Amino acid sequence: MWYTLTLEARDGSRHDIRYNPHTSEIEGIELGLIDEREWPTALRVSKATPLGKSRAPKVLKIQLGLSCNYSCSYCSQAHQIGDATLSKLTDVEAFLANLDSWLEGAPERIELWGGEPFIYWAKLKRLIPALAERFASARFLIITNGSLFDREKLDLITQYDIDIGLSHDGPGQDLRGPDPLENPEQRRWIEALLAERRGHVSINTVLTAQNHDLAAIKAWFHARLGLDVPLSLEGVVNVYDAATLLGPGRFDEAGLHALRRSVFESHVTAPQAFGLDKRLRDFLSSLKTRRPISALGQKCGIDRPEHIAVDLQGNVMTCQNTGAKGEHKIGHVDEFDAIALNTATHFAFRPECISCPVVQLCKGSCMFLEGELFAQSCANEFAFNMGILMAAVWHLTGMIVVQIQPS
Repeated sequence: MWYTLTLEARDGSRHDIRYNPHTSEIEGIELGLIDEREWPTALRVSKATPLGKSRAPKVLKIQLGLSCNYSCSYCSQAHQIGDATLSKLTDVEAFLANLDSWLEGAPERIELWGGEPFIYWAKLKRLIPALAERFASARFLIITNGSLFDREKLDLITQYDIDIGLSHDGPGQDLRGPDPLENPEQRRWIEALLAERRGHVSINTVLTAQNHDLAAIKAWFHARLGLDVPLSLEGVVNVYDAATLLGPGRFDEAGLHALRRSVFESHVTAPQAFGLDKRLRDFLSSLKTRRPISALGQKCGIDRPEHIAVDLQGNVMTCQNTGAKGEHKIGHVDEFDAIALNTATHFAFRPECISCPVVQLCKGSCMFLEGELFAQSCANEFAFNMGILMAAVWHLTGMIVVQIQPS
């Protein structure tokens, strides 16, 4: 499917280029040497064509529980809390003892998830050393709101070389909850973490209807934590419940335009900030290698058989943000061959994705959303990723995309 992009130069003149997101071909821009290659076809999950999981996962996501000491207004887990299992410390021992019965080889990455993971401190203290001893080459990752750090926790993070994603929305933090940077004790430990674990910590922001000015977010963090603070983006908010749909997840047309412009301008003026250059490089690489749409899995990656989310009782879920007592339980490790991801829809089965010019960037938004929740998430993702597409074209041509339409 081809699209015509109308570009405007500094002198006001207009020029057309053509882009095909299905084949990653672009006409009217000189890319230099094309490194076209053979791409494997990604597996495509749907409710009618479920996928199993690999006994040799590359990414092992362990959900400790969905309890949290914050109440984010757009929480992706809030609608699932009632379906989460409640585990005991003895479940950690059973989980570790049972690993050899279903897990083969060593994961490349092990992620430990809440809710807020450090609420489950007693379990983390037992789980991490045992996993690190068993899987010496695995990288560890924890996403946290940063409000529960102390010396003991930082020492464990350092001892086991754990990567930390610190969730904080800067000037929009009130949508998450209290600001740990305003609490002297909590701030002290966050600053210690940033100093001691340089290169292994990022501060991750979600863009919402009330907080999507990247320049303002960057300035906010720089004013409080210095110019070298490691900023990243969790992305634009997806919509998982009615409260988010009516609140921080609902961008009106003006808001979507402002979001698109903010993403575009940040990619142009400060592409290193928030890791935006990685998104740019991925898109430019798709053009240089002619990456076909058939090679794309879902954005989150959890549709891949080699990515698996389990709780401490061995239940397998759609993803780490879902509970195992409801529809998102897709199996159990004790009956591994019966695991079936039958709760998700690959974007190839969504007409709006197949006809979208930014599908190479978006990769389908959340794979289990439906109806109004998916529609609003889709609109948010389109504006966000259109800003990236516009920035990529600007870097290639020095011109601004002012219109895009099917050819």
